[in-house]
Amino acid sequence: MKKDGLVLLGAVVGSIIVMIIIGLGLSIAPNLLAPPVPTPTPGGLVIDNVHPARDFDLTNQYGKPAHLSDYRGKVVLLFFGYTHCPDVCPLTLSEFKRVRAKLAETSQALVDKVAFVFITVDGERDTPEVMLNYVNAFDPSFVGLTGASDRVANIGLDYGVKFEKQKPTGTQASYLVAHTSFTYLIDPQGNWRMAYPFQTPTDTVAGDVARFAAK
Repeated sequence: MKKDGLVLLGAVVGSIIVMIIIGLGLSIAPNLLAPPVPTPTPGGLVIDNVHPARDFDLTNQYGKPAHLSDYRGKVVLLFFGYTHCPDVCPLTLSEFKRVRAKLAETSQALVDKVAFVFITVDGERDTPEVMLNYVNAFDPSFVGLTGASDRVANIGLDYGVKFEKQKPTGTQASYLVAHTSFTYLIDPQGNWRMAYPFQTPTDTVAGDVARFAAK
């Protein structure tokens, strides 16, 4: 009887250990139960399903027509935001400036192979003139694009970008725009290759830009 009790106790303890191991395994590798997602790299996401980024038709900061295809042959760093953004947007464009400076340490020729593009999600307020003043405050070489909100929303769908107006509290702003804060890298052949979360390290982004520019 005592032996049977020990066997039963051993089985229970063994089951508990197996459950703990399985639980730890799932917590360490949750993607085993999830749909496929972009492969993570230090600070960025590699787009596994490489495909051409769809062309678009917007207006640049000089009031001229602008298309993604205008920058074919260059690496494009693309960000969706707006000029009244209180935090993420100015910080991201400041990061663009640091990436540009990092590339310049290698050569001006490398810098010339990159386009830093800022698309507004607030076309109602961000006219070409407003965009010109805004991007010039960071770097005159940066590109500011504007267009109707429905057109920008359609472009953003390709990258998983979402945005919506919100009525703020505790501020005199008429409205703010909540929006996705990723930066997207498009290679010189026009393919979407990388996505970077907000505040990805400068060296990571600059290294990827240089790598794709060399291809």
